[in-house]
Amino acid sequence: MSKKFFDYFPPPRFLEFPYIGINITPRAVRFIEILRVKNGFRVGRFAEKKLTSYNPTISLIENKEVESALRDLKTEYGLKFIEAALPEEKSYLFKMEIPNKSENEICNHIEFHLEENVPISLEEAIFDYHVIEKDPDKKEVAFKEATVSVLPKQVVNEYIELFHKVGLIPVSFLIESQAIAKAVIKKGDRDTYLIVHINDTKTEVAIVSDDAVQFTSTLAVGADDFTSAIVKQFNITPDQAKKLKREKGFVKDKENKDLFFALISVASALKDEIERVHVYWHTHVEKVQNDRGKVKKILLTGKDASIVGFKEYITESVRVEAEVADVWVNGFSFDDYIPPIEYHDALDYATVIGLALPKL
Repeated sequence: MSKKFFDYFPPPRFLEFPYIGINITPRAVRFIEILRVKNGFRVGRFAEKKLTSYNPTISLIENKEVESALRDLKTEYGLKFIEAALPEEKSYLFKMEIPNKSENEICNHIEFHLEENVPISLEEAIFDYHVIEKDPDKKEVAFKEATVSVLPKQVVNEYIELFHKVGLIPVSFLIESQAIAKAVIKKGDRDTYLIVHINDTKTEVAIVSDDAVQFTSTLAVGADDFTSAIVKQFNITPDQAKKLKREKGFVKDKENKDLFFALISVASALKDEIERVHVYWHTHVEKVQNDRGKVKKILLTGKDASIVGFKEYITESVRVEAEVADVWVNGFSFDDYIPPIEYHDALDYATVIGLALPKL
């Protein structure tokens, strides 16, 4: 298996089939299809199945609700070949020097040093690597830098077994942060960005630089926590809290004071983690010698990233410009095409959009 689980058998371009990205989260199973057309890409099939009783403590293949959701999507939309996301919190990422040699020699080099960098044995691990091309024109070097992504073999096998069980065929996998980066950072942009993806039950924070995810962190705080804080503050239902969150947001005025402080109680934890990653990158990981190494922007994804006033709160707190990411930046221009997914909803599809975009 080794590194090849990320690229099972990429077909020749003339045999290329539509790409379908699929992601399983504790609250929903989502998929989207991206179709290649003459002047770019278009959205094909897409849907989500809500989950109400997801249990993270049991094996994925034992979770009947997830299995049922996948079967329903497969039957209703005729799905077969998929590109799937693997959970960020179960993965490991590190940087290392690799020899500028053949792929087999690079893999052997990584295998030899793997246990120095992750707390799992080589026999239990599956890995992939991405070469960081700091100077793409400079070819004659003895060593290059690479990021290495590692997951326990058991985790990957659970996903493969589950998909095969419901009749879906995974042709490749990406870790969540890698898929999101593929969606929201313009192809060829080598600047440094800090991505914040607010999921339902967690938030993923990642540094992307030189076209590679180079650092990740997962915080067990997400959109559900914003909703719960409002429910507790106003003694209302979750649906009412979501509506209030969407309509009022982080607007700090007399009428909105109680809501603002309810949201801030959660947002401060996210802000602290974003600041921690930002400081760590600039002081421990990357010796910033030019502007490209500095974090250019904070890109926010996930539906709650678009809460009124949230990007301004992050910008002011971290002192780096934050903006809601364009999840379609590598697909098409809104001048040419308007996708059939609402703007706010599309932010929750960032992971599967990245998965579904063809490997350009």
